[in-house]
Amino acid sequence: MNYKDIKKVTILGIGGKGAHYIAKFLNLLNIEIVGYDLKENEKSKELEELGIEIQYRNPNEGEKLEGDFFLYTNDLPQELQKRITGDNKGMSSYEMGFFYHMIIEDYEKNDMDKVTKGAFLGSNIAPLFKVDCSKMKYIGITGTDGKTSSCTMIYHVLKECGFKPALITTVSAKIGEKEIDTGSHTTTPNSQALFELIKQVEKEECTHIIIEATSHGLQQGRLAGLKFDIVGYTNITKEHLDYHKTWENYVSAKSLLIKKHLKKDGLVVLNKDDKAYDLLKDISSNHLDYSIKDETDLFSKDIVSNSSGLTFNLIDNTSEYFVSLPILGTYNVSNFLLCTGICKNLGVGIKDIVEKISLFKTVEGRMQVIQQRPFTVIVDYAHTPNAINVALTSVRELTKGRMIHVFGSAGHRDQYKRPEMGKFSNQLADITILTAEDCRQESLEKINDAIEEGWRDGGNKESEIYRFDYTNRDVMVRRDAIKKALELAKEGDLVIITGKAHEKSLCFGQIEYPWDDIVEVRKLLTTIS
Repeated sequence: MNYKDIKKVTILGIGGKGAHYIAKFLNLLNIEIVGYDLKENEKSKELEELGIEIQYRNPNEGEKLEGDFFLYTNDLPQELQKRITGDNKGMSSYEMGFFYHMIIEDYEKNDMDKVTKGAFLGSNIAPLFKVDCSKMKYIGITGTDGKTSSCTMIYHVLKECGFKPALITTVSAKIGEKEIDTGSHTTTPNSQALFELIKQVEKEECTHIIIEATSHGLQQGRLAGLKFDIVGYTNITKEHLDYHKTWENYVSAKSLLIKKHLKKDGLVVLNKDDKAYDLLKDISSNHLDYSIKDETDLFSKDIVSNSSGLTFNLIDNTSEYFVSLPILGTYNVSNFLLCTGICKNLGVGIKDIVEKISLFKTVEGRMQVIQQRPFTVIVDYAHTPNAINVALTSVRELTKGRMIHVFGSAGHRDQYKRPEMGKFSNQLADITILTAEDCRQESLEKINDAIEEGWRDGGNKESEIYRFDYTNRDVMVRRDAIKKALELAKEGDLVIITGKAHEKSLCFGQIEYPWDDIVEVRKLLTTIS
């Protein structure tokens, strides 16, 4: 992009983290900026001090924006995005993450003049180019489901084997003896936050760093500058299509972990059972495969699931090992194989991996058992059709009683998946209870209408459905749904609550209300006789 030709830009959501650094970059190039946001924050105040004009409101209907183009965040309600684009028909627009990525591409291709490069460096828009990736081993994990669990397994095995690893996931960061919250509804941290975490990791003189990489983080260049020794893939199923539009685009975003962030002699660990396997294999010059279905570099057989966890046999070349994995969910066998492939190539013996994984504890909100008697209660993060399918299939084996499933779907996110989630719940659960899961500014009732439509197409006429969508602005709607599930449960039944898990808030409108599924379930259990 020729930045010299840009005179004026309007930025919607200018107080956001990504927008903040884009604004600083453009400001250093003496480009006039007009910003919009709903409320003042520290980021917007800093920009105002730089002389940037900010209006604390959404553009009015029919209002014409100023400048050569406008930038918007995908967090804006889709209806608002469409209206603003329609009101400014003919004016170029860029999604914030896409524009961020364009700037980084120009820098990486050395397609910036001296002044623009100075603005790039001065705005601190991509600080990870300053990181020395030779100071420790860098491991990156991506996929749709299972990323956090796989990362945490790798961290556990390395730590138990005497190394000093660090871990950065969408749940938290573990550095030395500290655990740091990485935010609510989070994805890969932005470049600046990630840089600060890595600096702490270097200070602790860690031997390895394991980073969970999301498609948004990869597509938007939040990891720009980092190079990994090993990268691993869990699976790539339909998700985030509100942003990526197609599954092929989603795979392309995930493939950036190989194309842009793998060292020249780096290793790729791939799931041979996954739909995206062939696409990823074709761009991987050095790869190791794992499977729970077919014989390959690492595979498993004789999987047995019970209330204590999983047992199975691991086959590595011609050697066979008996594995006891003390967590629920048969899909975790696949996550363990990914962990094994990575740890083995970091120099850990298979026997040590098998021994250390027997001490593994589940990640918060990942198949977390809250109680087992008189009925079982489980909290899990499953929030995609595939995740709900495998989660419910896994726990179905654990009860001869009824399964009661409580869940919802996020507002302004992947509307296509709502009927699919409902269909799986109908087919696998005896009772489905629909409720809120961050409806944002979308109608909770309409969200649940779409889920119920899929539920009714599931074909299980014996299944029952309840709905809790009487309000768009009160966490009580989720509390009441969980309470109903616990009241319906009888001895020997199983209640599984999905979608929120470790997250600490529930979003209605643009407000994040304090909420914790695990805490609330435990409170409610004390009141249910």
